[in-house]
Amino acid sequence: DGLLKSRRSIRAFRQQPVDRVVLEELLDVARRAPTAVNSQQLHWIVVNGREQVHAVAAEIVEGMRDAAVNPAILQQWDGGYDFALRGAPTLVVSCAPKDYFWAKEDCATALAYLELAAEARGLGATWAGYLTRCSNRWQPLRELLRLPEDMAVFGGLMLGRPRYTYHRIPPRKPLSVQWN
Repeated sequence: DGLLKSRRSIRAFRQQPVDRVVLEELLDVARRAPTAVNSQQLHWIVVNGREQVHAVAAEIVEGMRDAAVNPAILQQWDGGYDFALRGAPTLVVSCAPKDYFWAKEDCATALAYLELAAEARGLGATWAGYLTRCSNRWQPLRELLRLPEDMAVFGGLMLGRPRYTYHRIPPRKPLSVQWN
C-alpha cells in the first residue's frame, strides 16, 4: 500500500545506467502482466546508457521539428535541456504488432507493472510520452530503435536512480466516484 501511494514520476536521474540484470528482472515482471485473451504479443526495446538514450531524444526532437510543433518546446532542446527524455540513463519501450487490437491496453498494463517493480528496487521512472507520439510517424526514430516493421510503439518508460529523495507522499485530488 505504501509503495503505491508514495510512487511518483521521476524526471531527474543520476547518471549511471540501470544494471542489465535489474532490467531483465523488471522485464520478467512486465511480461507477467495480463494481456487480452492471454495473447502475450508484447515486444520490448531497451536503450541503456546516457549517450544512447540522448541519441533517441535527439531523434524525437527532429521528428517534432518535422511536425512543426510549438517552437518554444524545441527552444528548450536548443538551449541544452532534454525535455524529451529528461537525461534518463535508460529507456524501456513497449511495442506490439501494429494490427493488434488490444496493443495499447496491454502495453500500458505491462509498463505499469514494470514501473512499480522499478520503484520497489529503488529506481525512478516516468512515462515517455514524446517518444510514443513520435516513434510511429518518424521513420528515422523507428530505424534508430531498430523497431521491427510489423511493430508499433505503444509506450515507454525513462528509468534510472532518482537524483533527489522525496519525503512526502505526492498530493492527489479527492476520489471521484459514483456508486450505482
